[in-house]
Amino acid sequence: MRIRPWQRAKQDLSEELNSHLRMAIAGRIANGENPTQARAAALRELGNVPLIKDVTREQLGWVWLENMLYDLRHALQQLRRSPAFTATALLTLALGIGANLGVFQLLYAIVLADLPVPQPTEVVRVHAARSPFDQSWTISSPAYERLRAATPDTPLMATAYANDATFQLPNHSPVQVACEPVSDNYFSGLGVVPAAGRLFVQADGRIGQDEWPAVLRYEFARNTFGSAAHAVGQHILRNKKEFLVVGVAHRRFLGDVTGRAPDIWFPLALQTTGAFAIPWDSLGPGHDVSLDKPWYNQPTIFWLFLTARIAPERRAAVLAHWDQVFRTDRELMTEATADQATKTQLLSVKTTFAPLSENGMRKRFMSPLTLLMALSASIFLVGCLNLASLQLARLDARSHELGIRMALGASRYRLIRQIFLEDGLVVAIGSICAYACGRVASGILIRWVSNRNAVFTLDLHPNLPLAALGVGLMLVSLISFSIIPALLFIRSSVAQTAGSSARIAGSDKTARQRLRSNVLLSTQVGLSLLLSTMSACFSATLVHWETVDVGMDREHVLTVRPDFHQPKYTDYPELLPALYSQIQERLQALPGVRSAAVEMCGGIHCGWITALYVQGSSNLTDGQVHGQEDHVGLGFFSTLGIPFLRGRDFSSSDTKGGQPVAIVNRAYARQLFGDADPIGHLVGYGPAPADHKFMIIGEVADARVNGAQREEPPVVYMNINQNPAPVNSIRVRAVGDPRALSESVRRALSDIDPTLTVDEILPLSAELNGDLGTETLLARLAGIYAGLTLLLVSIGFYGVMSSRTRRRKREFGIRLALGATRGHVQALILSQTGLILLAGVLPGAVISILALRTASHLLYGSVNANALAIIVASVVLALAGTVATLIPARRAAYADPLETLRDE
Repeated sequence: MRIRPWQRAKQDLSEELNSHLRMAIAGRIANGENPTQARAAALRELGNVPLIKDVTREQLGWVWLENMLYDLRHALQQLRRSPAFTATALLTLALGIGANLGVFQLLYAIVLADLPVPQPTEVVRVHAARSPFDQSWTISSPAYERLRAATPDTPLMATAYANDATFQLPNHSPVQVACEPVSDNYFSGLGVVPAAGRLFVQADGRIGQDEWPAVLRYEFARNTFGSAAHAVGQHILRNKKEFLVVGVAHRRFLGDVTGRAPDIWFPLALQTTGAFAIPWDSLGPGHDVSLDKPWYNQPTIFWLFLTARIAPERRAAVLAHWDQVFRTDRELMTEATADQATKTQLLSVKTTFAPLSENGMRKRFMSPLTLLMALSASIFLVGCLNLASLQLARLDARSHELGIRMALGASRYRLIRQIFLEDGLVVAIGSICAYACGRVASGILIRWVSNRNAVFTLDLHPNLPLAALGVGLMLVSLISFSIIPALLFIRSSVAQTAGSSARIAGSDKTARQRLRSNVLLSTQVGLSLLLSTMSACFSATLVHWETVDVGMDREHVLTVRPDFHQPKYTDYPELLPALYSQIQERLQALPGVRSAAVEMCGGIHCGWITALYVQGSSNLTDGQVHGQEDHVGLGFFSTLGIPFLRGRDFSSSDTKGGQPVAIVNRAYARQLFGDADPIGHLVGYGPAPADHKFMIIGEVADARVNGAQREEPPVVYMNINQNPAPVNSIRVRAVGDPRALSESVRRALSDIDPTLTVDEILPLSAELNGDLGTETLLARLAGIYAGLTLLLVSIGFYGVMSSRTRRRKREFGIRLALGATRGHVQALILSQTGLILLAGVLPGAVISILALRTASHLLYGSVNANALAIIVASVVLALAGTVATLIPARRAAYADPLETLRDE
């Protein structure tokens, strides 16, 4: 076994002293002394051997390390002797610090992080004009080309949104991937470098390629092909169109929109093939809009978002130049409105820049994540206070041991160092566990916060701010959990412990010490009340939005999403009505199915913005004519459970060659006709003479088709059989649980067309609830925090009251011996708990009210409901504290007074 240097020096010193002692003994024996007397005299002459060793080791310089190792072993032994305390401390630190790290990592990734490109502050959004109906910052392809050509020295990139698409990958079953069309200068303009292969070049933007280039996201390439290098050169298929993977983006690059990470980027020119469904806006019918033709040369189709890299000092000059170039496009956009004031306003709009941080996701999650960060800090503070209380109680229990050690010569510095080592080990191990918990928590939080239709992809790699927060929390926990309690205890308690076990027992414990522990416990109670109240209110909000009436039968409708965007469907739209009728008949014949219908929209947030002009009404404003449009099949309203208010439903007699018909909901009818009957009126997509294309044949009730949290929008429903097009969803209404029909519906569709891909089948309730990402995150995390604080408060009450009853054991024994009842002793202990609870609940209620007012925009409920939540949380806290105190109270009350006094 290897001998350490200080161990070898220690052995050499012992051997040298023993050799000297043997020589002295041998000399005395040689002079005639007997061996016993010779040994005793030699020892007296040599002196205190242990002291000589200590002085010599100090001179050698190894004694500090030896003492440190001894103190470390002692610390480990103390922690092993207190497994309950050690486990509680580790769990508290792991969860308290881990929760803060997990929430902060999510906050940093969504709100604080910059785009991982060189000089990210130079990359900005370009807002030239809002599209007429969707009001999005999109422009046409010809406008983008003119702006790009006008400033060739300024990288101007264009992107478009594309719906997720199904790809056939080598040696894989078909997979659904997120796609994004981008301009050929997208990666070079942002400064992104490839992880493997190459990125797009100018030649990749050519129209009519036989093999289209594609760039993959790093994680997608690694998960699909094993590594980025293996992905390069692979061929993938989409509707028989072949793509060649030319490169993989840098591993940290997830796109330029926070949370939305495309798996595949492809050139904008691919739109000409119709391989992907891309959201768009236009001037509307009658303005030379041809959706079935390539969009690259159509100035009335708006589908491109602009991003530029430009230094701050050049922005003013570039904006002025772009405003001149874009003037003709603004004039073209005014044709979408008949309101002269709106036309004037559109022409006065100027091109502006916006930082990448100004996106919908950051605005949406800034407030809830900041609130969660505050709640996470509260749970950490509760944990620190709880550990401080337990540490003081633990040190009180060890006061006799520590007092005797000081009486025997141990220095305060040595005792404090040993205590710090014990707690330092706990904090270090707890921090390591906290980092692991934080990594796991951040992944879980992303799933909770994501919408069902959009699972966010964020960069969760460790970063400097996260490390700084972890170190800061570790230091705060060490100070509050170890340093302050140890210093207070050493100063006030240990000095009193020499010689009197009665004093150690705690009958003379000072009022200041009791007040200190009471303040710690009451502060925990107040913070726990805050977290419990917030948890109750967030949970009530989530339950409300999950059960609110949306104007549809949310509990019995199944949503099926087939992929009809295949050439055999898109190239022959005249065959679709017969196919939809066959699908409807086949599904309605299934056991447990009430009805079925097809719909153009694929789910909530789908209806596109439109405008309806009423024949003979020329005084309608833009706000009155604008609404949402959806194309549906026969039986749609009965399938969704949307009731008719007047008129009739679509019928088989409404064919493509007949009078185009429409059905409006109550909100749209009010906008267009007020309280008048809309049935029989003619409407169109434009003002006269284009205002009489459709006849309104029915009016239905309003429904929250944009999600449970949004108001019912004005919607016009068109008959899809009169303008056949591929649908994005099939709605099936079940007699019972709609999930039980999933497999039978899938088999029925496969029987009709074995090549038809079904991307997803889910209940309407799950679709609506999947839009409640923020509410789910707040309710779940606040609920976990509330449960943890209740547990910590219970542990705190149990630990402190156990310590107090143990210190007052002699007092209780005397009380019982003099005739006090066990109930009286228990009431005496519980009264202390009651005072602590009262001292914590009152300020906690005030803080809770202020917090609820601050977070009112995230909550649903009245003031009375929030007050009820505070009352319920207070009762739960009182029960938790009382139950935790009853255990040591019963132990003290049922102890044998004779045994207690005999022990004293």
